[in-house]
Order: sequence, then structure tokens, then C-alpha cells
Amino acid sequence: MKFRALAAVAAASAMTVTLSVAPAQATSKYHQPAPGITNVKTLAQGLSGPLKVAFGPNGNILVAEAFAGKVTSVSPSGAKTTLVNAPGKEIAGVSHARGTTYYFENAGATGEEPPSGATPALLKSIDKNGKIRTITDLLEFEKKHDPDAQTVYGVRDASASCLAQAPEMRSMGELYSHPFSSLPARNGVYVGDAGANTILHVNNQGKVSLVKALPAEPVTITEAVREAAGEMGITVPDCMLGLTYWAQPVPTDITVKGNWLYYTVLPGVPGESLSRGKVYKTNLHTKKTQTVATGLSGPTGIALDKRGNVYVAELFGGGVAKIVKGKAVTVLPAMMASDVAIHNNKLIASTEALTPSGKLVTATIK
Repeated sequence: MKFRALAAVAAASAMTVTLSVAPAQATSKYHQPAPGITNVKTLAQGLSGPLKVAFGPNGNILVAEAFAGKVTSVSPSGAKTTLVNAPGKEIAGVSHARGTTYYFENAGATGEEPPSGATPALLKSIDKNGKIRTITDLLEFEKKHDPDAQTVYGVRDASASCLAQAPEMRSMGELYSHPFSSLPARNGVYVGDAGANTILHVNNQGKVSLVKALPAEPVTITEAVREAAGEMGITVPDCMLGLTYWAQPVPTDITVKGNWLYYTVLPGVPGESLSRGKVYKTNLHTKKTQTVATGLSGPTGIALDKRGNVYVAELFGGGVAKIVKGKAVTVLPAMMASDVAIHNNKLIASTEALTPSGKLVTATIK
């Protein structure tokens, strides 16, 4: 088994398994939004896996309904319009800028594992007239370069006899593209590829280039990690306790402010539900990377307000959190918050996102 946390983050079946090990969200200590968050409203509900949201044209909000294979536009009054309808496909990474909407059309997953072999991972766009075009197939870049092909994931320093008890606890980077987040930028789009463990840039002509290959994330194998792994059907032998598990560094969302690209990472199993998530920022010129936050519970969305404050959606946590001194402080309590976006003082978030009846929530930042 090749471990992939939410490399299949948008696959309904993988989500079902993940839910079984997720801690309780929006626990009793979270009842009301923080003082800095007001005017909280549910704008739309009945959304099928609303894993990504974005501000769209004319005051509308765009939602990637991953489980239904749809891009949906929600008006300020809550009326829904289907822009893309691709049954059997996974729709992810919706974003919008300068009159163009971007999204990914991935193969629909049927289980925890990446699809057998490599499947198309299409970056598509919708122009202001509603015309859809395919910009590129990100799988082709993965086939040609496969940046993590030589990376050893899992337990690297176990003895041969120890590894023989659980050979699935070590694997190499696989040939797999699963783009999950997009961000329009100058001359193209930034892409977070949750299958390839990379951040990419696709220019307006469809040429793909590597921005950053993410390094494996170290996780110490504790009893808590072993228990979480066991609940997912993964047996961790005694001889691996205390060793380091090098998890796949699954990028789940991206945003840019100035020269800095911010991104969330959800380390691969075992233990993705154990608050191992992080936020990093990489300087697009110097390539220097800094850690912004640690200890996050399934960070799958990120946004910055006009003051530069960082907000994250914690899929397995208390809702939408603000990063304060490197830690998450819940400001908008919600269950299964999968994404957050901010424009001026307006915040939008998708919640209850691992269900076929997810919600789109709006709020105001003071």
C-alpha cells in the first residue's frame, strides 16, 4: 500500500475512511465565532463535497462539488447555477481572476489507493462567455519529470527483519498527478498537485514548470500514530515505535501575497488526523522556505486578509482558524471546514465538506 493521506482527499471513498479516524470537530468549547468574525450566514447547502471555494464574477461564489463532478456558481441570494457538469469525474481547485475561472477535472477515484496506473489530470478554464477549454494535462509533466520518483517514503531506517513485518511501511514516490488547488497569477496559474507532492506553474500557453518539490514530512511513530494507523487497517509492529515515518507532503491549498507563496501540507498516513499539518511560505524569487504554523488538524484551505493575517480551514479541527504565533486559533467554528477564501473583509468557507450535503458559509472580518 502506498500511503497518500488526502492525495485522494477528494475521493468519496477515501473520505469515508478518513472520517472514521477524524477527531470530533467543533467540540463543545467552540460555540460562537471569535469577536473579529461577524455576520456569519449559511449562503447555500446541499452541496456534494464542496472541497474548494472561490470568489467569482459579479459577486457570485464558485464551488467545486467534488463528489458530484460539478462547478457551481452561487449568487449573493444563494441561487445555484451549474457551470460544469462532469458526472463520474472529480472536480477540484476552482479559482477565478480577470474574467476566467479555472478548475481541475480528475479521474473519479474508486478506493484509497491512487488509480491503477496514471490517469488524466486536466487543468481547464471557463471564459467570460462560458466557453470551456483544456489548458493542459498535468499528468504529462508528471510522466516526464516525476520529481519525487527517488524519494523514499515511510520508515527509512528500520532493520530488514523489522521491515519484513510490515513491508507496506516503506514505498517510493509513485507516478501520480492529482491537482487539488489552483491560484491565478501573472501569466498563468499556480497549481498544488496533491498526487505529485509538488507546486507547479502553468503559463497561459499551457507550459508547466516546477516551482517546488515538497520534501517528505517527518512523523515520529508513537502509540497514538500506531493506533490511528490501526484504525485505517495499517499494522505497525513494535519494532517501528520511536522511528521516523517520512510522510508524503500532500499540498492541499496555495495562496500568494507579494513575493511569498503560502501553502498547506497534510502529511500522509499514518497520523494525518493527529494534528500534524503545517503551513509554509516560499519566496518565489529566492526559493527560501519558512514554517508559518504547525500542529494543524487537517489544513486543506488557506487565505490571507488584507493585513497579512493567515487563516486556515481545518478539515479535522474546529473550523476556520487564524494563525497566531504559529498556532491555530479557531475563529469560525464549523464541522469539516475544507476551504476558506477572503476578499477585502469578506470571508467564505465550505463546511460539512465530506458529506453530500455540504454548506457554503459567509462572514465578515472586522
